[in-house]
Amino acid sequence: MSFLALILKALTTAVIVVAASLVAERTRPFLAAMVLSLPVSTGPAYVLLALDHDAPFITDASLASLAGNVAIVPAALAYAALARRGSGLIPSYAGLIAAWLAAMLVVRAFTWTTTSAVTLNLVVFAAAIAATWGWRTATTPPPARRRWFDIPLRAAIVVAVVVSVILVSESVGPSITGYAALFPASYSSFILLMHRRLGGAVVAAAFINGLIMLVGFTAFLLAIHLFARAGHVWTGILVGLALPILWSASLLAFIRFRRPSRA
Repeated sequence: MSFLALILKALTTAVIVVAASLVAERTRPFLAAMVLSLPVSTGPAYVLLALDHDAPFITDASLASLAGNVAIVPAALAYAALARRGSGLIPSYAGLIAAWLAAMLVVRAFTWTTTSAVTLNLVVFAAAIAATWGWRTATTPPPARRRWFDIPLRAAIVVAVVVSVILVSESVGPSITGYAALFPASYSSFILLMHRRLGGAVVAAAFINGLIMLVGFTAFLLAIHLFARAGHVWTGILVGLALPILWSASLLAFIRFRRPSRA
């Protein structure tokens, strides 16, 4: 990956995560989750992959990503369970990373088809959303006084996390590219930025709301895979990028329709 591409991906992720942190300080966790669950890291990763690889490579990588997508569920649940009980930043974040790695190792142990990967996502996300329905809300504390360096510091933290992940993934080879592209860089950055500032319960609520939003992210990966399999990589990327936005916008419109006074 070129230096310019590396910086572009890092800065793109930084803009979105910093925006999500500002939203989380002022609104409900639902809206922060909507921002965080967009393919801000994986999207640029697939654009860069498409510039360097052919359709069969993208087909295989996106299938791996589709199956590995479920690893974010136990990761988010592990963080939420620890954070809601008052655990500190380090143990809560360590729980997220450990759960993600363990789930990814389990997924990698199997051979996946499009049907089995989609079925896995449907079952895992449906079960997790149902089991954690009561965890979706939390009381957001009053915004802390912002210092002049707060936003630059947040952006610097995100860039550091994303660059580190990219550099590590570059060394592991193409066989696990699809899995490496899914590392929760935006979630990691958000935890590092906001766990102490807002409290673990608020960040946990954002992640639990994010499970609903990640249905759109699943559609993003599926679109890339199906179009790449048909030889239309760039069409798949464009359609895939549009789907999470449409999904989030639909959910937001539904919430506004159901509860206009709290929108």
